[in-house]
Amino acid sequence: MKRNLSILLLLSGFFLVSSCKKFLEEQSQTDIIPRSASALNELLLGAAYVNNAGPGYDRSLRLLDDDVAQGAFYKYGNNMYFAYTWQPEGLGKDGLTAGSDSWTVLYPRILTCNMVLDYATKVTGTTAEIENVVGQACLLRAFYYFKLVNLYAKPYSDKLSDPSKDPGVPLMLSSGLSFEGKPRNTVAEVYKQIVEDLDRGIEFLERNGKNNNVYRINHIAGYLLSSRVQLQLGNWQKVIDATTNVLNRKSDLMDLATWGAVNQNGKPIIGPVNQESLWVHSNPDEVIFDGNTQEGYSYILSDDLISNFETGDLRSSIYIKNKRSIKRPTVGYIAKVGQAFRVSEALLNRAEAYAQLNKLGQTGNAQLALDDLNTLRKKRFTPATYHDLVSLGADDLLQKCYDEKRREFFDEENHRWFDLRRHGMPSFTHSYYESDVQVLKYVLLDHDPGYVLQIPKVALDKNAKLTRNPDPARRIGH
Repeated sequence: MKRNLSILLLLSGFFLVSSCKKFLEEQSQTDIIPRSASALNELLLGAAYVNNAGPGYDRSLRLLDDDVAQGAFYKYGNNMYFAYTWQPEGLGKDGLTAGSDSWTVLYPRILTCNMVLDYATKVTGTTAEIENVVGQACLLRAFYYFKLVNLYAKPYSDKLSDPSKDPGVPLMLSSGLSFEGKPRNTVAEVYKQIVEDLDRGIEFLERNGKNNNVYRINHIAGYLLSSRVQLQLGNWQKVIDATTNVLNRKSDLMDLATWGAVNQNGKPIIGPVNQESLWVHSNPDEVIFDGNTQEGYSYILSDDLISNFETGDLRSSIYIKNKRSIKRPTVGYIAKVGQAFRVSEALLNRAEAYAQLNKLGQTGNAQLALDDLNTLRKKRFTPATYHDLVSLGADDLLQKCYDEKRREFFDEENHRWFDLRRHGMPSFTHSYYESDVQVLKYVLLDHDPGYVLQIPKVALDKNAKLTRNPDPARRIGH
């Protein structure tokens, strides 16, 4: 079964199969069609989760936002120049662009989720077993579509956009559908499906997924993902409801004041040993700021980010060393995951939602936002330097929420890039070393087309109905 499934995923990764279901049915009827909930569970683990057994989403995505800068190590920085400088076309014969690998990694996993959902009514197993795999498949599919629509489409809440008309990404909801000839659904349609998958997945895993280990997505992680989605949609009360559901079930926070000596390999911030972790996932190869590879050696954390940390904030030493993230184990050690859903995000998402309601005139929410911010900050500062944030103006309070999230979640899951898009797509600059004496400035303009990544050439070539995103002119440094 594993051999045949690997062939299936290889083919689907290049979009050369017209139907997963058809492909399965052409194989031996005794050893390829999933017959039990247990078989579906194995299929999910082997082919729907992104883990260290397969390719990660895309290293180039780490270079898009204002948390990263190129160090003075120009000779190592050319391989991902196209992503760091937001070029509309990449280098090489395939014309790679930032995010190219995400498309080809995530759609095969979506097709695997579809396969599980299609076969769930046909397999043997208890109701609990079947609902567990269905719930996981729904939440994984929602997560992958959330990533895709935030990479390849305009933000839902942008004032200059119309989600009911703006092209999103193609919705593949059955393993029996061909990708060829499938047009892009609208941004609104994609988000509607994401919300439906979240609701169903959370319901099923709330009943029958509570014993899933930290490597499997669960109902609490589902609530946290729901809060991310509702932030993008601007549904502040739904953000509050979702994050409160997280915090009512798990509210553990790591206390950096008692964290002890930094032990990146024995006690990493991102990993199953962190008490905040709700779900750990993805491939550690996504991490490029480790300083142990040539490409990783060229890029560091930006001065703009580092200057954002206050005196006494322990994250500036426990999360960072030599302007590099040290949230994960270093190269040479066995690292099973690259990303994590953490409890602290629930506090920050809820704080922002309270602050947004406060700005709309519901002033009773201001203190609730401060309470959530202070709950987290108490666990991030030295006792001698910690102080509560107190009453702030509406705009200042909202900015405090944005800044706190940036300090907590830099170098994780494209939070900063997605938030920059959601916060109005502001202009910022990347400096690029052409040589040890020449530094060029590349500018991402306000509402720049570069905030929407180009769909990869391999996908456009396979599907004539898959329309391109607008191409800005090739960027020239100044």
